[in-house]
Amino acid sequence: MKNRPFTYPSTRYTGSKRRFLDWIWQHVKDLKFDSALDAFGGTASVSLLFKRQGKRVLYNDLLKFNQIIGKAIIENNSVIVTDDDIEMVLKANSNTYPDLIQRHYKGIFFLNHENAWLDRVVCNIRTLRDTYKRSILLAALFQACLAKRPFNLFHRANLYLRTSRVERTFGNKTTWERPFEELLRRYVAEYNKAIFSNGKKNRVIGGFDALSVPNGVDLVYLDPPYFRSDSSHGTDYLAFYHFLEGLADYTKWEKRIHQNGSSYPKLSGNEDIKRFCNKAEISQTFQSLIERFQDNIVVLSYQSGGEPTKSEIIKMFRSVGKKVKVYDKPHRYVLSSEEKSELLFVAQ
Repeated sequence: MKNRPFTYPSTRYTGSKRRFLDWIWQHVKDLKFDSALDAFGGTASVSLLFKRQGKRVLYNDLLKFNQIIGKAIIENNSVIVTDDDIEMVLKANSNTYPDLIQRHYKGIFFLNHENAWLDRVVCNIRTLRDTYKRSILLAALFQACLAKRPFNLFHRANLYLRTSRVERTFGNKTTWERPFEELLRRYVAEYNKAIFSNGKKNRVIGGFDALSVPNGVDLVYLDPPYFRSDSSHGTDYLAFYHFLEGLADYTKWEKRIHQNGSSYPKLSGNEDIKRFCNKAEISQTFQSLIERFQDNIVVLSYQSGGEPTKSEIIKMFRSVGKKVKVYDKPHRYVLSSEEKSELLFVAQ
């Protein structure tokens, strides 16, 4: 364990803060805190940053697949996945496997033989007794699925973008066509390199709306879904990653599927997520969020051009007696020509 080099696992997640970690730490390292709550944990990059810096970390996210990622690298201190574990989950251990993905998602996100592979492997992973090994393997499986998707999303039935014989100016067809097995091994290796103990009892507390998540920490990090000011709705992570949410809860997946005239099966929505996607509610939701943590140090990540605006968020912090500093870092997302600024609010 001690000789294995640490790396942050790669992510293909909308809004991931992985590339901003050094910049975030630069502006929070002098704050006096021993414990932190990551209330919108996502891919756990910021939680992992705090864990590396010796803080006691509580990780929360509404989505089950994100909670599994948190379990793999935040709560887990020592367990890694071995080559034998991988061989076990890749092997066909039964003559019959469920065909949920093959039936419901034929020709939508992946090729037929890939759907059959996913049905088999996710069932094999579920048979492992060790919860941390299961979590690492599922987290790696999620990343493999994202890597093989155009735009790394599941918001459209667009397998044709991958299979059509056309010239492309986006995406990585080489990665799209790599076998799932190869990608699974790659991402397991990455997650294994992120496993360590910082001597603290770090926990995934999971499944809470940020407005009701348990507190009991010095610092709260908030990275709420982004709401573009020129949009009628915000970022709906369940709509983007419903397929991964299904993989995370495979035995209950079929009961949650609904079609509702869509070109592909979706999962039933979540009211706590919808609150951050509703233009009429977004400002009050932010105000309630800031009031909820008014007794903590609060570090909030957002983006320029959003609603509420930078000045409105500053005003919200001041309304609960906080002194706030704001830092910005210009950046540009892949596939976008629009330059934005990453905003970091530090409120005490």
